[in-house]
Amino acid sequence: MGSNQNMRFYAYSHLSVTKRIFWFDPIMRFGWKHSSRKSWCKIEVIMKMYSEGRERPTKYRRRRIRWRWMLKWGVPAFVLLLALLLVWGFVWLKGKESKMKIPAVARALDSKKGGQPDTTLIIGVDKGSVPGEEESRADILMLVSVNPDGEKAAVISIPRDTRTRISGYKGYNKINASHAFGGAELTIDTVREFTGLPINHFVEIDFQGFKDIVNALGGVKMHIDKAIHDKYAGDVPAGDVTLTGNQALTLVRARHDVHSVPGGDLDRIKNQRDFLQAMLSTVSRQRNPFKVVRVVNAVSNDVKTDLSFMRMLGLGRKLRGGNLQMSTVPGVSRVMGGAWYYIVNTTEFQQMIDSFKSKQEVLPEKETLADTSNAGRSGVKVVVLNGSGVKGLATTVARQLTRLGYPPVDVDNSSSRYDKTTLYYAGSDSSKAGAVAADLAGVNEPVLESSENITSSYSAQVVVVLGSDYKR
Repeated sequence: MGSNQNMRFYAYSHLSVTKRIFWFDPIMRFGWKHSSRKSWCKIEVIMKMYSEGRERPTKYRRRRIRWRWMLKWGVPAFVLLLALLLVWGFVWLKGKESKMKIPAVARALDSKKGGQPDTTLIIGVDKGSVPGEEESRADILMLVSVNPDGEKAAVISIPRDTRTRISGYKGYNKINASHAFGGAELTIDTVREFTGLPINHFVEIDFQGFKDIVNALGGVKMHIDKAIHDKYAGDVPAGDVTLTGNQALTLVRARHDVHSVPGGDLDRIKNQRDFLQAMLSTVSRQRNPFKVVRVVNAVSNDVKTDLSFMRMLGLGRKLRGGNLQMSTVPGVSRVMGGAWYYIVNTTEFQQMIDSFKSKQEVLPEKETLADTSNAGRSGVKVVVLNGSGVKGLATTVARQLTRLGYPPVDVDNSSSRYDKTTLYYAGSDSSKAGAVAADLAGVNEPVLESSENITSSYSAQVVVVLGSDYKR
């Protein structure tokens, strides 16, 4: 027999053993049909494996994707899951928003009428600057007006020391005291009376909440022109910086560093507005859902407002947009009754309010506004007396003032000890005394008093008596 015939005979002789394998095994059937030696070798190997009790290797076939089944059940399941997530997110967000509401304050707001601009009061309070402190003042006050079609917005910053009447209280006071007297509700009433504008919404945040939100964002990137070294607020390095919560708070509070914020409170207001826009830009770029959740948690815990999250985001977009104007209430700093006040120029302020109310526009600030404290230094005669009991302190302070641009400063010892640093000035020189007070790095709010006798006895326009509260 030929070789093929021998293989066939071998298969026939073992038919009783391989009958079931032959009929159901596709490889054997393939070999039977095609009488080649290669095919019959396959049959022989497989038959030998079965006769020895070994299993035939499993042959895996690629499974076909059942697209019809996927389209019929997969797509509806995905849509249902997405809908459930949206519903859960909506309920979760509404729960967070409810924590921010203060019904009593909401009742103090004015309802918005059709065709009128939307006005929001932003309040930053200094609660959290001193551990355990409960009473808080309005350290930041900004009025934001958005025109009815949402295309234009304007911001007016109100200096914290602005002299005005507080609703329900006699006499004049600093506008920031309104929050200490009656919280956000009284602050809204006071700003409404001060400006004559309706207040439709409010947003309030304290210092600790401010830091928490910045940290939840992972910091805020800004360029700082000059390093800040404020003995009371803290330090911020110069250059391109990612500000932490503490550094951001330092930036918006610093007003006692004559090198970085020479205009005091007015320069601080500019820093506040610059930071606000940088922070809103950081928020708008967030794509990380976990970071967004952290920010929402921080906002709901630390912010009080009548606005929803979506409304706050909308307001943020207006403040970040290019069609935005910002300005500060016009006025000058002056000492009155021994206290440092910001005195409003009523004529210019009324013009600003009319434009703000009708067109959501404000006149740009004068570039010289922040340099007011530098302009007259060279013409102010100052004498420094040491009433602290610390040897050499008067000499140290005199040298610091001279480096800032004051003419040579005379020094002497006070005839008595002073607990609080006090500045004496001639009757018409209160603004000069205020400028010197802002340049004193070792004291926050010194006492200012008018005294012709003291200033004339030292042939000076301002006499500084250092008290035991002065920090070297």
